Amino acid sequence: MVEKVVLGFGSNIGSRLRKINSAIKILSLNKDLDLLALSSVYETEPWGFKHQRNFLNCAAVFLTKLSADELFKFIKKTEKQAGRLKRDKWQAREIDIDMLFYGNKIIDHRNLKVPHRYLQERNFVLNPLAEILPGLIHPVLKKSIAELSRISEDTGKVKVYKSHN
Repeated sequence: MVEKVVLGFGSNIGSRLRKINSAIKILSLNKDLDLLALSSVYETEPWGFKHQRNFLNCAAVFLTKLSADELFKFIKKTEKQAGRLKRDKWQAREIDIDMLFYGNKIIDHRNLKVPHRYLQERNFVLNPLAEILPGLIHPVLKKSIAELSRISEDTGKVKVYKSHN
């Protein structure tokens, strides 16, 4: 079965844009992933631990034949290939790839929670999503991405860094 999956990308160490582009390329070269849409890249204030360099973030939509668990393993492998080092939660990242949605499924495993549990609280996720999937309905919250973006209480600044149009 083919599922539509939405991934979020972030980087704030080194060549941020190169790291994101590298990760997207690695994923796109997998025969079981077809890139459908890619948001602009946004420069965003750090969330959680504030005293670090701004991030670059974007979102992408893929079609996949991989199960959520297989995709999660491939994402972790891709992060390593793209240069990610192990760090504490909410710290600087060479590359971070989050599975935001896997179809309209709700997954609650120890290492994988989909939809991503914080996405509605983070403008750096909502803005790229609102650009490419404004009408997508969050399967738990039953609200569209556009509405979640509009009602977000996150005060973090998000601005377009590089448009893909």
